[in-house]
Amino acid sequence: MPGQPVGQGRPRFTTRGRYPHAVDPPKSRQYKNLVKKLAYDAYQGDPLDGPIRIKLIHYFEIPKSYSKKRKKACLDGTERPTKKPDIDNVYKGIADAMSGIIYQDDKQIVEDMQEQWYSLTPCVKVEVIQI
Repeated sequence: MPGQPVGQGRPRFTTRGRYPHAVDPPKSRQYKNLVKKLAYDAYQGDPLDGPIRIKLIHYFEIPKSYSKKRKKACLDGTERPTKKPDIDNVYKGIADAMSGIIYQDDKQIVEDMQEQWYSLTPCVKVEVIQI
């Protein structure tokens, strides 16, 4: 998935009639829609059933304020992203968006592996395996 990884934001609650309703923040909603579109384009079969393993590699843009030495360390892998968004928030948004497209429900995910790196081209690489 091209572009800077986006973490799942905290939902806002509104009331419709007598019941509260959770609403995703606009940035999270846009990112989930992008993930859904890319998932539909990448996978045309029926949603997988049974246990799933998911691997996500997040590649973040190197901050422009970093020195040449620090940028080199980022590209060499000696400096890794430790700023927001949290790794689990990025995972949650992607897992939710692929639910019903790649697999039936994100409760099927029984194993996951995640990594965060810096890159000249920010993106997220996703691998889903039925086990």
